[in-house]
Amino acid sequence: MMIDTGRKGTEKYSWICADQQCDTIDCFKDPLDHQTVCKLWEVTEVSAFHDQTVADATKKINAIISRLIKGNRDRSRKLSFVHHRNRFLLVWANYGRISADDDFKTIRKALKLRK
Repeated sequence: MMIDTGRKGTEKYSWICADQQCDTIDCFKDPLDHQTVCKLWEVTEVSAFHDQTVADATKKINAIISRLIKGNRDRSRKLSFVHHRNRFLLVWANYGRISADDDFKTIRKALKLRK
């Protein structure tokens, strides 16, 4: 899944368990694309593939997601869908992990590499 960070366009992320007990989930840049920040697309008009029933369900799901996000007291995490074996799990995910797919400047800073 992709997330639009408002920076260099849309970025792709994946997820990992951040500890052995998997109490927290961290996301990092990855072309495999197994994670997305929550929110479903809504349509301007219904169609055969996105009829009124599906459009109504989408609005209700987005309203629930919005309430969860507004109630989040930990700003270091984002409500996200993680993808595994063709199914999604709703999680609070942390960001900031660095991977080999980050830009060189970010990697250089994290690894304290010389210029």
